Amino acid sequence: AVEGIAVQVGRTGAITPVAHMRPVLVAGSTVARATLHNIDEINRLGLKIGDTVILKKAGDVIPEIIQVLVELRTGAEKTFHMPKKCPECGSILIQKKNMVGDMSVAIYCTNKNCPAQILGQLIHFVSKKGLNIVGLGDRIIEKLLEENIIITALDIFKLKKSDLINLEKFGDKVREE
Repeated sequence: AVEGIAVQVGRTGAITPVAHMRPVLVAGSTVARATLHNIDEINRLGLKIGDTVILKKAGDVIPEIIQVLVELRTGAEKTFHMPKKCPECGSILIQKKNMVGDMSVAIYCTNKNCPAQILGQLIHFVSKKGLNIVGLGDRIIEKLLEENIIITALDIFKLKKSDLINLEKFGDKVREE
């Protein structure tokens, strides 16, 4: 059952709704979240908070809601509404035109300095699809930003051992190398 729908902000500023569900075993792993892509997908499915749904793993990996079991509704289900402001920075959300001039189905945070966008951009920058910096994962990037040790991607190249040694849970790893 879908217990709630939250939104997350991606590195491009796109706002993605995510279904939070009672954990269930799907294709060998426990699933508690599934991406809903955008409001059009929620409307296409006819999904409401509280609905019982059928899940599958797209590409055998990503949990996806494929059907709402409307016959199991109790009347207590609630309609989801996309926020008008960014959940991370409070900036106004807008729709943009796509490459052919049509309005995109996605909505975007208008703040290029949104902390969630910056975090997403830095995580992408160090990932396999970016510079593939081994050992510099999501949690470390998050901690470095939180501690104001890095602010931009350029700051990653200025990191010193002394920047890392006092970080919680990092000291032992840094001392060994």
